[in-house]
This record gives sequence, C-alpha cells and structure tokens, in this order.
Amino acid sequence: MINSETIFRMNNLLIERGLEQTWADILHTRILNAGQKFNYLLEDPFFSKSQYLPFDLIYKLPIGEISVIYEYSLAHINQDHREDEGQYFTPDDVSMFMSKKASMFPPGVWLDPCCGIGNLSFWLISEQTNKEEFILNHLLFIDRDYLALFISRVLMTINFQENYANFFNLSKDRFLCKDYLASRDLPDYDYAILNPPYVVTNPDARFRSALTKNTYAYFLEKVMENTKGFVSVTPQTFTHSTAYNSIRSVLKNKYSNLSIYCFDNVPQNIFKGYKFGSKNSNKANSTRAAIIVALSDGLQSQRITPLLRWKSTERSRLFSRMDDFLSPVPLYSNIFPKIDGGLVSLYKEVSNYPRILKDLLSTKKTQYCLQIPSTPRYFISALKNPVSRSSSRTIYLSNEQDFNLVYLLVNSSYMYWWWRINDGGMTLSEKTLLTLPIPEVANLDAQLIRDLEKSEGNNKVFKKNAGKINENVKHDEKLIQRINHSLFPSYEKELIYTHNNSVFIGEKKQDDESRQNFAGYSNY
Repeated sequence: MINSETIFRMNNLLIERGLEQTWADILHTRILNAGQKFNYLLEDPFFSKSQYLPFDLIYKLPIGEISVIYEYSLAHINQDHREDEGQYFTPDDVSMFMSKKASMFPPGVWLDPCCGIGNLSFWLISEQTNKEEFILNHLLFIDRDYLALFISRVLMTINFQENYANFFNLSKDRFLCKDYLASRDLPDYDYAILNPPYVVTNPDARFRSALTKNTYAYFLEKVMENTKGFVSVTPQTFTHSTAYNSIRSVLKNKYSNLSIYCFDNVPQNIFKGYKFGSKNSNKANSTRAAIIVALSDGLQSQRITPLLRWKSTERSRLFSRMDDFLSPVPLYSNIFPKIDGGLVSLYKEVSNYPRILKDLLSTKKTQYCLQIPSTPRYFISALKNPVSRSSSRTIYLSNEQDFNLVYLLVNSSYMYWWWRINDGGMTLSEKTLLTLPIPEVANLDAQLIRDLEKSEGNNKVFKKNAGKINENVKHDEKLIQRINHSLFPSYEKELIYTHNNSVFIGEKKQDDESRQNFAGYSNY
C-alpha cells in the first residue's frame, strides 16, 4: 500500500538522482530481491550506474499502485507535462475486469497501444495458461515513453518468467517505443486493450473524429479501423456528444457483439485516486468513465448499462455483478441512450411522442416563467419562485396549461431520467432540456401543483460553491413519487430509483416489494 513514507523516499530519490536513475535504482533493488535467476537483467546498459537501495520501494505492491508511483514521479519532475498529458492510472480491479472480458475473445494477437508500465497487459497475461508464450507471440506493448516501456518489461519478466531463462531479452521486440497514432509500420494485430489518454488537442484531419478534439477518440478510431475487437476505458461522453457521431456509427455497425458499461462519479468513482500533476485545486479524478467491450464475431448482442452508482463498500460487488445491469437498448449514431432495463419500454414509448419541450416555449417573456437550476446531482427542479444561484436556465411558456405541465414534468423523476440517459455530465445542457418528450396529459392534478408550490418554500437547500451560497429546492421523495404516479403510473417505482446513490438500493427495494406482495398473496 502506498503511504507517506513511500512518497517521502521517492521525493528524496528524485531530488538526488533524477527520474531515470531513480527508477534504475528501484528496479535494481527489486531484481536482486526477486531471486538470483533475474540477476542477468542487471547486465542491461540501463543499469550501468544503478545501485542497490536499503529499501525495496515496490515490494509487494500490485502493478496498479506501481503505476501510481510512476505517475507521481513524472508529475514531480515535470508537473506541466503531466497536466498536458492527462494520464489516469487504471486501478487493478478495473484492469482485472477488462482482462477477463478480453480473455473470452477468440485467439489472436493483442495490442496495448498506450501501455504505460503495463497495468492492463499484466492482468491480460495473468488470464493466460502459458503466460510466456502469450507475451512472446500474442501481445504487443506500445508507448511513447521509453522509460515506462522498460519498467514494464522488467516487471513482466519478474512476474512471468518461468521456462525461458533469458526471457527479458527474448521479449524485447514485443515492447515498441512508438507513437501509436502516428505509426504506420506496426506489426499485425487482431485485438486491442487500452486506457487511452484523455487530452484535449487540436483537430487532427487524419481522423473522422477530428471534431472531438480529444486524443482518446483518435485512439478509438484507429483501433476500430484495425481490429476485430477491443476492450477500452473511455469517458462516457462518447455515448451522447454530437462530436462522437462517427465513433458511435462505427461501433454500432462494425461490432455486433457490443457491451458498454457506464459509470457515474458520485458517490464513488471507477478511478480510485486522483490525477497527479493537476494544477486544479480539486485534484480528484471527476471523469465519468465507461468501459467498451466490442467484438465482431457475428453474435447479435448490443447492450448498455445506465450510469451506474455505488457506495465504496459495494465496489467489489459492482464488478461481480456488472453484466446484470446491461440492457438490450436500441443504439443510434446520434445517441447511445444509457437506460436501465426496467425503463427501456418507456424510452421507446416517449421517443414516439410528437412534441418536445422546445415546442411549448414562448419566444417572448411571459408571466409563465420557470427557473431550472442547471447543475444536477441527485435531482432536477423547476421553480416558479426564483432562487439565488449562479447557474440556471429560465424558460417561458405560452399558456397556463403548458406552464403547469412542464412544472410537473421537470420536477418529476422523468426529467432527471432523461438527463441521465442523454447526458449525465456536470450540467443540464440546453439540448437535453429542450428535447424532453412531452406526453399528452388531459387533466393535470391541481393538488399536486399546489403541493409543489408549497414545497418550494419549505424545502430549500443550500450548497457553497466557489465561496458563494447557491440555493435550490429538493422536494420530498413522496411528493416526487406522487407526480411520477400521476404522469407515468406504470413506471413510477423504476423512475424514483434513478435518484438513488447506489444501483443496489433499487434492487433491495424491488426485492422487499416482491416479498411483501408474495406474503400478501400467501395470506390471501
């Protein structure tokens, strides 16, 4: 486990020895402590000036934590560089999950095109029966960082050398110091496993996804052009952002066997830890990530999860149950909707509604005005009485009927669900708000409207952001359930579950309700 003493020792080494020599000493020490059969590694010129340390800095550390130490050392030496690179380490449980999925692919050659020190490859190798043979014949490591590649080769040798006494040297040609995006002379490969860097950059005309201005999209595009399948971590923005239409189109049309796992970043994040080198005062990794498992094998199965939430104590349970949250949802080039299985039929129903919210809006200011705070977390509200906050959207309706209908719709779970399907980022975008499908409701519940108006005065909440207090209204859950029942009686329970801070809470509620219903039936 990484602790303050490890960081203290690393800092001293970096100050005294510099980056490369620090890692030469760390690896020198680990090699000698690993056993005599690995001493031949020290004959490599890389170790010409290395020395044995009185402590083994990476002893018993899992490869994910060694990767964290390496990222820390890079940030310590050149913070500006790491800020630009946008590197996030892949936790071991994420790597293990991805590798188990990859191990189900047909035999072939795998490529790790931005391998770093090899987190993903390490766990992919661990899934194999003959690990040395897999490295020598079925796996390619690629990275622009020669030091990371060398560390990776040392670690793979120490962990997996068994029958080949000279494995470190035999495997050298499997570790290629190249820029994957620029290289045209790569060896043949069938599949890829990757966690590409998330870096905002200039549009690159070589790629159809140039409008994304992000390197991870370029990595995905090249991987999709050259593989029969891949497993990748990405931000979940690729599921809905217009700039990713070309990525979604290829995914949908090329990979008939497609599973997409989407993760929220509250209350827990799939990336444990934080981004080293960030100048932002908030150093937590706030990326809402996704994992794509794509294979072109003829099997017709395209599924996606909703934005998954879980508590810290449920992390291992989440990974063991991940496939349970996949649903066969219609995927389109313009959107991969992130929907819970129990609400797929509602999505298909509302997608056919003839009107959207935009159709009800007035182009002029009217007395029918709603303020909609634009930073959702666990709920979205629409307010008739303005509150003091820095970010919100104001809309005007043409008549009282539409005014109250939208008032109910936005304050129900329906708007929140629509946002999580189509976005789920930091804010409620104008596009998501204005495309909300509008149901035909003949009679609005006047008592519900009065109760909502009363709730605005009784249920104000306050949150400090950047030194400023922002007001909002959080309605009581029972009131929201009543609105859900009024508007969507067949889906009221499934809709209320979308506010939960864990996917397992909804499951427990459903199980409890099933047991109660069964008990009632038995008594009858």
